[in-house]
Order: sequence, then structure tokens, then C-alpha cells
Amino acid sequence: MSKLPYILCAVVIGAILTIQPGLNANVAQRIGSPFGAGLMSVIESVIVALVLFFVTRETATWSATLSMPWYLWLAGSIGTIFVVATLWLAPILGAALLFAAIVAGQMIGSTTADLLGLSGHQGQSFDPWRIAGIGLVLAGVLVFQRAG
Repeated sequence: MSKLPYILCAVVIGAILTIQPGLNANVAQRIGSPFGAGLMSVIESVIVALVLFFVTRETATWSATLSMPWYLWLAGSIGTIFVVATLWLAPILGAALLFAAIVAGQMIGSTTADLLGLSGHQGQSFDPWRIAGIGLVLAGVLVFQRAG
């Protein structure tokens, strides 16, 4: 089975995601509060998730949330921190440098998660190709930083 359609889907999502910090930064500027803009973004996310949940007729075992380990509750917090941090950083760094740096962080973090088998990821070896990939992404961050 080819992963190409899934890769293309991820690329499209990544491209769409690049406009979020700028939009949120604009909201923050208009309402005078980056945390207020973050709150608006999270509220909108909840509304969209609720609509999708009910439209797709998904089911969930809500009682299972009571027995979840504490660290699983961090997932939503990470999303909120991402939204607020990117809306703060977007006007300073610009979209290209912001996302180059985010991708660099994601590459380092995900390679570490793969290596250690964190968060349910299957353990993956740390090989020269992964090191080269991280190096190229970090080089991209330096190029974007110097271009600005």
C-alpha cells in the first residue's frame, strides 16, 4: 500500500496550518489580547470538534477518561500552548521562519519519541538518514533566519 496519498494529505494540512498563526495574531491585535485570541481559537476548535463528532455519529466511552493517566490530559494543553505561542511568534519571525523552526523542533522531538518509543510510538532506530534529515531542516532554519 502506497503512503503517497497520506503524505500529500499531511503536506496539504501543513500548508493550511501555516495561515493559522497569522490569523490568530490578527485576532489578538484586534481584541488586544493574545490569550483572548487563543481562547477564541480553542472555543472554535471545540465547536468544530462537536459538530464533527455528532455529524459522523461517533461514539466514545466517556467514563474511560476518569481512569486515564494524568499525562494524557496534556494533549489538549499542548494544542493550546501551540496556538498561543505561534500567534505571539508569528509577527516576530514571519510564517516561513516560524514553521521552519517548528518543523525542526518536531523532527528532533519525533525522532526522540521514535527512538525511545514514547507516547505509543513504536521504537525506531536512530540512523544516519534521520540525522541528515534533522541537519537539513536545521540548515533550513538558518537559511530562513539569515534571509529575514
